[in-house]
Amino acid sequence: MNGRYLHFKGHTPAGLHILRDGLVMNFFIQRSHREIGDSIARALEIYRRSAGAEKLGFYTGEEGYILPIDPWASTYIQQQLIDWDGCVIQLWEHDDQWSGYRFDYRGRMLGTETYTRSPDAVSCASFWLPTEYLEEQGPARVKELAVALARELPLTSGYASLAFNGMMDTFRVGPLIHDLCFRYPGLDIVDDNVTYDLGTRPKGAYWLNFYGQPLLDKLGGVAGLRERLTLPGISVEQLQPDKVLVQLGEWPEADGEMRPYRQLARVLEPHLYQEARPVLPAEVMRRWERRFLD
Repeated sequence: MNGRYLHFKGHTPAGLHILRDGLVMNFFIQRSHREIGDSIARALEIYRRSAGAEKLGFYTGEEGYILPIDPWASTYIQQQLIDWDGCVIQLWEHDDQWSGYRFDYRGRMLGTETYTRSPDAVSCASFWLPTEYLEEQGPARVKELAVALARELPLTSGYASLAFNGMMDTFRVGPLIHDLCFRYPGLDIVDDNVTYDLGTRPKGAYWLNFYGQPLLDKLGGVAGLRERLTLPGISVEQLQPDKVLVQLGEWPEADGEMRPYRQLARVLEPHLYQEARPVLPAEVMRRWERRFLD
């Protein structure tokens, strides 16, 4: 343990780096990419200004290779955000190790024939920071960035949390996470599969929680949340008429009693999402999803 939080790196037996600690700002948007591409592009610029433009120097090309971002690639990425019907964009800090700074966006073509069979699919933008950024810059700086992103995006829900930052499509990452997830319940398990069927449901209780419509009304609006979230350290802040932030303490918590997280989880329980394609074995994932309830 160095600094305020746990730091770790996970590797395969062959030495491939597949897991590290981090902090994620995840925003789920139940709208098609065509409707939100401009706002995603603006949010990405907000993130770049805060993290440092040099922190995202690589991208995933069409054939899956991680390549340096040159002027041609910058134009290509911008075209995907602004002109395409749907896209997957991954930007990286490094090309040879799992990155502390990372941007991952999945813009869905909702409303097409494919997604009529998946009515709860969502677009998703993920902005990653190394845990060290939080420790060095402080929680107010991270909150400022998360709020700026949330104001820019027409989100259905979103959150900022300590998290397992890993290669989730690699089968070896599950056992590494399993060894830590119950010891550190404040670390979120982030998996892109959630975008197939999250819909308007909240994924869990986190340090910073953003709720848009129609979820906000289901939770009782700002007044209802304030009435039910009564523990010291919890704040409910209206960001925009249709958008609210619930904050659980000055700093995110990784372990301990985590009483504010438990109180919010009880409020969210009737609406909570249940992972359909879990990274961990199903029974383990169910227990982890209810870690603040049981």
